[in-house]
Amino acid sequence: MKVMRSVFALALILAVSAAAFAGGGQSRGGAAAAGTGGFKVASHNAIIEGNAYRAVYEQQMTDAVKALQAAGVIGTYATFTSNNDPAVESQQVEQTVNEGYDIIMVNPIAANGLDPIIAKALAAGITYVNADCEYESEKILNVVVDQKAWAKIQSDFVIKTLGRGKKVIQFNGIDGNSASEMRNEVWQRELTGAGLQIVRTVAHNWNDTDSKRLMSEIIASGLQYDGIINQEAATGILGAIEEAKIPYPGCITSSEEIAWIRRIANLNKDRLVLPFIVVENPPGIGATALAIAVNLRQGKQLKDGIASSGLKGNSIYYSPQWIMTYDNIAERLDSVKSLPDSTSVSSYMSVDQARAAYFK
Repeated sequence: MKVMRSVFALALILAVSAAAFAGGGQSRGGAAAAGTGGFKVASHNAIIEGNAYRAVYEQQMTDAVKALQAAGVIGTYATFTSNNDPAVESQQVEQTVNEGYDIIMVNPIAANGLDPIIAKALAAGITYVNADCEYESEKILNVVVDQKAWAKIQSDFVIKTLGRGKKVIQFNGIDGNSASEMRNEVWQRELTGAGLQIVRTVAHNWNDTDSKRLMSEIIASGLQYDGIINQEAATGILGAIEEAKIPYPGCITSSEEIAWIRRIANLNKDRLVLPFIVVENPPGIGATALAIAVNLRQGKQLKDGIASSGLKGNSIYYSPQWIMTYDNIAERLDSVKSLPDSTSVSSYMSVDQARAAYFK
């Protein structure tokens, strides 16, 4: 996988709480009022409620849209959530195709299943951009975090921290989701290749309630393990460990939730109690994808070599930059001190920044 270099040379944009977003597979077209001019834009999200990452994704997408509405670039904007129901997702995306949207943004449930609708959208002249979770199609552009790089940073940490012969529990996100599957592929290869044993692999749907339940079940089973490698939802895992009053594992990995960052830092404030690594997976990738989509809709052409060959398609990759371990706690905590617990570390590009980075 080709990793884009220095793509996101921009300051951290403060993410805000998205707690106001409710669940449900309904259109929330009133989230941003229709204007008299500008592009008609739809955003499709697989899930929001109970998923801190997707909530920030949704909020930052809305923030970016509001700025573009104020500039007259976007007129009408509607958001849709399928609650991880493929049938609902298909119906909602096709609805926006039939309603003649200019730009359709999709953060999909899985890496396939929407091909007929994509073909219909492209035939209608719609700019269709997939964000966050990579989709298998050579016909569209994916704008995604480099999930293989994200995963390898974490597996390298686990290998270095635990050493050969140790036992690891692996928490994936959603089985079948492209980001989750790519991370799983890297972890299975890297950990076993370094002589570590993965003794249990489960999927917590990127949800703290599920991760706590699964960890509680693992603890109750008596399974022996030395460390945990994990795709987000670390708060639930740690909650189960602390409620069971058992020793902390030899390490734990996670991602970018501010509540988790502060919790793991506080746990280790006096000395290193639980070795950890936090690697950003910025929800703002959706707003960046929107900035790229707007440029495409305006007729701009991508620079040669910008879009790499990904999952049978064309993808722009962002390699994670914000990383926290015990060695840089003070610096990283200071960089997010103004953010509320309810959000995540996240940055995104404006239309002008995306134009300068990616377009001729």
